[in-house]
Amino acid sequence: MSLWLEQLIKFSTDSVGLERTFRLIQAVVQILTHFAVPFDLLLHVLTLSTAAPPTALATRTILTILNQRIGLARRYFRIFRFLESFHAAQKIYSRLTSSPTSGPRRPAWVQVEPWLDMSSKTFNGLYFLLEATTTIDALAVPGLRVWTSEQERQVTIEAQRFWLFGLVCGLLFNLLEILNVLAYTPVPATGSGFGGDVVEPAAGAEAEAEDEKRGELDEKEKSADDLKKEQQRLRAIVKGRKEQRRLWRREVQGKISKLGRGAVANALDTVLPGSAIGWLKVEPGTVALAMFATTILTGMDVWERCGREVLAGK
Repeated sequence: MSLWLEQLIKFSTDSVGLERTFRLIQAVVQILTHFAVPFDLLLHVLTLSTAAPPTALATRTILTILNQRIGLARRYFRIFRFLESFHAAQKIYSRLTSSPTSGPRRPAWVQVEPWLDMSSKTFNGLYFLLEATTTIDALAVPGLRVWTSEQERQVTIEAQRFWLFGLVCGLLFNLLEILNVLAYTPVPATGSGFGGDVVEPAAGAEAEAEDEKRGELDEKEKSADDLKKEQQRLRAIVKGRKEQRRLWRREVQGKISKLGRGAVANALDTVLPGSAIGWLKVEPGTVALAMFATTILTGMDVWERCGREVLAGK
């Protein structure tokens, strides 16, 4: 079985991956509902494929109901996600309060960054918790309710507000984390490689100068054969350092790519709760497009995680 197929199976059976899949389908349904060209194309396909194609009104009604049912199905996957969010926030808080205060003073943005991460997870936990309390009401079973209709509407609005706060905190955290990666990721300057002793740029320059000086003395004392061996050794060192720099660049680029993807997803996702609580005036089609884009971006993280789990199981 190919690695890609195993990764696809892992993704489609993962709870988060499955929820992202349903979210993508829901976004497509919303796009078909609110944009004329995709809707007309859907009607044309239905006309060609069925003997009695539905009318435009009937098709739009079907899409609206389908959107609601998929949204309800997605709730089951995240009904206890508030536990995960609160637990993650609690771990960050414990780490922050237990870390020693002594040592070199860090810039203010470095100190704020973990608090933003904790706040993001806390707000997301509140969003998931409030949404979970309205799940029974969303089932629309006659005589089975937790809230009145007005209370359910207010709880839903507050849940969306907490989600918006969590997205904003997550966006700021991603941006500061990108700055942190660029500013504090150690640059390999010696042949010790990653995970070894990191030499500061000034020390690295002195070491290179010392190597050059020693090389000049050796050239005068050694025979031609020894000199050739020494040159080969130095070339190997240079090649090793270039390989370390290449790995370092790939590591930094990977971190920045993932963080940038998260920042874009958080920024676009603010359209959804922002429009729900009335703070942003956007068309439903715009919300659907934002939902489609962020589903792809966030789904890539789950896809990559599933790939790593498949490789780890080999």
